Amino acid sequence: MTFEHIRLSREAGIVTLTFNRPESRNAMTPAMGEEMIRAVQEVRGDVTARVLVVTGEGKAFSSGGDLAMLARDAGLGNESGPTMAGSPRDFYNRFLAIRQLAIPTIAAINGHAIGAGLCFALACDLRIAVADAKMGMTFTKLGLHPGMGATFFLPRLIGTARACELFFTGRVIDAAEAERWGILNRVVRREEFPAAIASLSREIAGAAPIAVRMVKKAIYRGTEHSLDDMLDYESLQQSITFTTDDAREGIRAIMEKRTPSFAGK
Repeated sequence: MTFEHIRLSREAGIVTLTFNRPESRNAMTPAMGEEMIRAVQEVRGDVTARVLVVTGEGKAFSSGGDLAMLARDAGLGNESGPTMAGSPRDFYNRFLAIRQLAIPTIAAINGHAIGAGLCFALACDLRIAVADAKMGMTFTKLGLHPGMGATFFLPRLIGTARACELFFTGRVIDAAEAERWGILNRVVRREEFPAAIASLSREIAGAAPIAVRMVKKAIYRGTEHSLDDMLDYESLQQSITFTTDDAREGIRAIMEKRTPSFAGK
């Protein structure tokens, strides 16, 4: 499958999706969103895929919604460019298709992640950023209400008070502060960034894929259910994994003091 606004590559179970509009700092458009839907469908159909890494081409991760698009949707008639091609919700759904993936997702934030660009990163399971990256929920500085899941993801990640501060002020913060606040899993110096992403990706890809996918589902389920509900759910899921070849391989590998080789069966 060919793409214009993104790139998709694979290596040893690790799929990398790259926003590919560097001339606009990887600003998001409906066309890019349509390609995101197609890419997610392709990855979902790939039985060898074990982790998805999302990053940006050039200096930015993503500057958010395309400015010309926002101008046209705000009624600035002298601006040319795309519109959201539907309601804001339609625009969100294209990019948040990433949430449909059963495999873990990593936002490899190679540069600034602003507005919807940061929202997309928050929709991923893990976030690692280069030390000189900046990020912000700048919607209110544009006179706009936040979108693309901003008010869902951010308070759950860092708490209501800190989320309020970032939303109300529209402040842009650096990677170090984002890590302290809990937005990022870790911050890495730029020269170490590719190796850090590759290392984490390989570590995830090397774990038992059936169990990893089930754990991902359980983690998000746990945010909406009671402890008793989750104990019942975990009991069922663990019983299922006991029947897999992966479980037998993992336990046998520990007993034999070797690295397990999981087949996803």
